[in-house]
Formats: sequence, structure tokens, C-alpha cells
Amino acid sequence: MKAKVPALSPLFRSDSQAEILTLILLHPETEYSLTDISTLTEVNVATVHKEIERLALLGITSERRVGKSRLVHATVTHPLYQPLLALVEHSYGPLIVLSDLIEGIPGIEEAYIFGSWAARRAGRQGKPPADIDVLLVGALDYEAADSIAEKASAALRMDVNIQRCSSELWKKAEDPFITTVKSQPLIEIPLM
Repeated sequence: MKAKVPALSPLFRSDSQAEILTLILLHPETEYSLTDISTLTEVNVATVHKEIERLALLGITSERRVGKSRLVHATVTHPLYQPLLALVEHSYGPLIVLSDLIEGIPGIEEAYIFGSWAARRAGRQGKPPADIDVLLVGALDYEAADSIAEKASAALRMDVNIQRCSSELWKKAEDPFITTVKSQPLIEIPLM
């Protein structure tokens, strides 16, 4: 069965290919085993293996072996590293960038991307997202939310708009905004 063209960026062959590339390029200092990549991207190991072979053939990734394990990382000196990084940051990067930024910040219980980016990631066709809409659930002050939005906007080179709500408001879902957000595609941001 042929994979459908990704709505986030039709330049990629599949969401799996883009997610693997995004993980590796956004964390160039990190060495990943194929199992790590599979776990973090939720892509099966066989597909990860094929994609890593392609990237290695192009020289986009480098590797070293430790026993039977292959440890893979981005080749930052490759002439295509920066252009590819810009492409994946803008298309598939929001999930990883936001997860990295909110990691360990007290008060955040849940985090989601909603709006056009979430709709494209869920496979709904449409115009490329012009911004990223984020909902942080929990007890987080305005300054912390603004700081996350500012850093994410700089990293992704697009506006990141953060909304906050309490966990009680999120669970009750009586607020019209929350009801609307919950009725549309939501992509959960992993809290590490």
C-alpha cells in the first residue's frame, strides 16, 4: 500500500521519513540507535532502517558502531544540513521544538498543538500553516508562556500563539473556546 502524501509538507515521501529526519536534524549533538529513533518517532524499526540507509547514502547522517548497535547523528558539515534543517523546522519541527522548550517547566500538565498545523499533521489538506497554536493545560504564569512562545517563534521562524487553561476548565469543557479546540484535530506535545 502506498503511503499518502503528507499534508504538512508534500516534499517528503511520508510522515515517517519527515519525522525521522526532523528528530535527527533538530538534535545534531545526539546519537540515536535505530531503536531509539523508532521509539521516539513511533515508526517501525524496518522503516527507520530504510530511511537511515537513504540518509547515510546521501551523507546527511553519520554513524558509529558500538557492539551490534548503530548510533546515528546528523552530519552538520554536510552542505544540505542547514537547508534541510530549515525545511523540517518549519514543517515537522513544532512538536519537537515545543516539547524541548516545555520540558521540566513546573505547572504544565498537558500540552497540545491545535489549529491549522494540527489539522495538516492529522492529514487534512489545506494551505500550509502560517502560525502554530498551542494550548498549555495546568497552572502556568503568563511570563513563562510568553517566554516559551518567544523562543519557539524564533526557532521555528513563525508565530507561536500560546493559550493557557486550568486542568479543571480543560476537563469540564464547558468553555466555548475549549469545546471548539477539542472538536478539531489536537496533537499532544510529549512532556518528557
